[in-house]
Amino acid sequence: MKPGIWTSYLIELSPREMVKTFAAHGWAYLELSDEHGHDLLKEGDPLTIGAAFRRYAADYGLTFPQGHLCLCTKGCRPEDLPGREVMDIAPPETRDFQAAMEMMKRWVDLFQGLGIKAGVIHAGGDKASKAGWSPERIFEQRVKAIRQVAEYSRGGPTVLCLENMNSPGLRTAGELLALKQATGMDNIALCLDTSHAILSGVDPAIFIREAGAALQALHLSDNLGSHDDHMLPYGRGLVAWAEAMTALRQVRYAGLFNLEIPGENRCPLPVRLAKLDYARNLLHWMIEFEAR
Repeated sequence: MKPGIWTSYLIELSPREMVKTFAAHGWAYLELSDEHGHDLLKEGDPLTIGAAFRRYAADYGLTFPQGHLCLCTKGCRPEDLPGREVMDIAPPETRDFQAAMEMMKRWVDLFQGLGIKAGVIHAGGDKASKAGWSPERIFEQRVKAIRQVAEYSRGGPTVLCLENMNSPGLRTAGELLALKQATGMDNIALCLDTSHAILSGVDPAIFIREAGAALQALHLSDNLGSHDDHMLPYGRGLVAWAEAMTALRQVRYAGLFNLEIPGENRCPLPVRLAKLDYARNLLHWMIEFEAR
């Protein structure tokens, strides 16, 4: 396992300033965030931009083993905010579904150019649920969407990693494995979000063991059980980290050991950078010593 962190921790920085700052604080592996992905996509052809940014990061000793496919339809800069909404890859309307698939193709191209191995993806379905669709129909719409994205991604380095959500049908490893199996695609894996697991009443260690070799991405954070607080491990949160680390070793997890902690960046930048140094040391300790 290699220590990594979601780049949204430095959300206000441009992609290149973000790379320089993480490198200056000793990080070598990152998960590209939705926000920085949108910034890059504004620059031109996704494959070309992805390859160029990959080379830029490499000059600073950084790589992107993991990335988060679009969470929102636009980025977070002031010019992006009009019309920005949460991305749903499996909406009920045909026109919206086709538009979502076209957007996902651009993101896959960007990730292929960057050489990202684990592309974290949300299975969607919220709009269909609000439209009154049955769970069975929502499942089929999710399968259709995931299959199309996986077919487009096939042959490249990026494996789609279905993230567990606090939503019906997406909470447990078994539910996500059922989606994976229904697509019939072999370039689909799972991502465990430890905070989402706690909010769903799921034990992260049980999720890890059930996912087994299909687990290829992590979003590590903690919460107090009622909100997605995105806190660092070993604070006031509820995740049993020793048990989770034992499970990760049992399944021989080899993906990015990756923090997703935007709840820790609501502070002045000097404080945030001090936390960043602590976070790197904490991950190294967890990988080397916790639960051994």
